[in-house]
Amino acid sequence: MSEPYDRWHKSRPTPGEKKCTAHKKVPSSSHGLGKRWLARWRDHDGQQLSESFEKYEDAKRHLAKIETSVTEGTYIAKDKGDTLIKKLAEQWLADLIFKNPRTEPQYHARVKRYIIEPLGHIKIKDLIPSRIVSWIKGMLRTIGETYAGLIFSHFNSIVMMAVDDGLILKNPCASRSVQRVKPRRQRKTSKELPVSWEDSEGIKQNMPDRYKATVDCGRAIGMRQGEIFAFSPDDINWLQKDKVVHIRRQIAHDRGVMVFAPPKGGSKDDPKDRYVPIGEDLAFILAEHIRQFPSVEITLPWIEKDGPPVTVKLFFTSRERKPINKNYFNWLWKAALEEIGLIQALNDKPVGRGRLWEKCRDKMMHSLRHLFASEALNEGVDIYTLADLLGHEDPAFTLRRYVHRVAQSFEKARKALGRRYRLAA
Repeated sequence: MSEPYDRWHKSRPTPGEKKCTAHKKVPSSSHGLGKRWLARWRDHDGQQLSESFEKYEDAKRHLAKIETSVTEGTYIAKDKGDTLIKKLAEQWLADLIFKNPRTEPQYHARVKRYIIEPLGHIKIKDLIPSRIVSWIKGMLRTIGETYAGLIFSHFNSIVMMAVDDGLILKNPCASRSVQRVKPRRQRKTSKELPVSWEDSEGIKQNMPDRYKATVDCGRAIGMRQGEIFAFSPDDINWLQKDKVVHIRRQIAHDRGVMVFAPPKGGSKDDPKDRYVPIGEDLAFILAEHIRQFPSVEITLPWIEKDGPPVTVKLFFTSRERKPINKNYFNWLWKAALEEIGLIQALNDKPVGRGRLWEKCRDKMMHSLRHLFASEALNEGVDIYTLADLLGHEDPAFTLRRYVHRVAQSFEKARKALGRRYRLAA
């Protein structure tokens, strides 16, 4: 084991040199200046590093610890930990590969606002669990748990990259104190449907006539809001007996600009389109909607705001024959929820002009997709088929996220199980 170096005295004095009275050794030019004992070692790359100590015993213990960590492969050079989180975050972003070009600016915006701005000035070696806990609590005061969970997952990946690169020994995000407050990306799904079939009928009746059929697209086809807004009569095989809806696009936003894009998770190479069968009753409702509100040709860029223009005939447009503004539509939706007593308003201002409602995220248009899934299972559709209809790759996700208890389902189960016993007898 290496020995600490005495900075205050010469290791090879010339014969006859005068010794100091305090230590009886020949003083060096550094005698009495700074800390006396110097611990010196070499890292994995052969570079010599050092640290000074007041006492010999402290330097000795430090050397023992360093040499053990070098032998065990757990050694991390002190200067490597000086890397700023800002630099690590920027490197992590630069290394990502985005299949969807609209996703890249979203990642950059999230990382800049919620990671680089509050934490970017911190050296990675100084990142301790208590600091992360404070950062998480600060986020949760301004944004929802699901969004905070997404940001935390980004941050955890950034810190893990630092561990893999040998800048720190372990990930402080994995500590027990952080795990106790870690935001979850998905809340536990409610057992009860947030919006029942009867509720959806009430919503439909309180929506403007030109938007009533959007309710049917959600509860009977399982379409997302952006897919409904981009739904075209050309997406239905009208002349065939067994009619099918081809869900192949949505209206999305790229840096504030409306665009046509593949359904959620889709890209140019893998569009994630899907097919959903519909009955004659729904086909009649959609045909009647076209008769009352003829489809309008809308031209939007494809995928990106600078993408090639694509023209599509749309079922649903505004009174001005433009794509639907989701903010305006959501105001109408909340007003309908208020009319049937599912939510309450917080002020008396007009809809679209400052009217506010209590929180109702679980009752917004996406709730119809939950209704579609639960009703389909209740009617005997198997989970694998349902996952395909919803556009999910993992049927287990469908069960976890979209299955709720449907009215009369217990009675249906009781009759089904009873029928099994009667057949056995």
